[in-house]
Amino acid sequence: MTERPLGVYLVNLYFVLAGFLEAIGKYHDADHAWSFVPMAENSIWTLAVDPVICLSIAYLIWRFAAFGRLAALVYGYLMVATYVVIAVSYFVVDTPLNVTPLFVALAAFHVLALPALLWYLQPARQKKLFHVSLWEILLSSD
Repeated sequence: MTERPLGVYLVNLYFVLAGFLEAIGKYHDADHAWSFVPMAENSIWTLAVDPVICLSIAYLIWRFAAFGRLAALVYGYLMVATYVVIAVSYFVVDTPLNVTPLFVALAAFHVLALPALLWYLQPARQKKLFHVSLWEILLSSD
């Protein structure tokens, strides 16, 4: 078994925390009764989506560094874009949102952790551990 850099542990910690915190946030902010029917609108199974996605990315980073890095970069950029759109719609367009303290805490967690995570996963810092960048994959001429 090879020893991994501290950054890999921290990236995995982010994804484990993000998955469970998002599920807790959904459960806490829901104003309806939960159902065990898988395809229902208020299904308890929708709570499992975030932990499954985030734990899958953490597993990919742990076992398959380059592929996990790509998944983490895609997820990270999508989350940053999501929070930018939410901020613009809330502050500029004045869209009413149900802003709870838990929502603000989750947003702060993502906004503070994601730039560091994305910075760490960039190719200039990870030439030995991660061998390909997101832009190289998306813009390759193969």
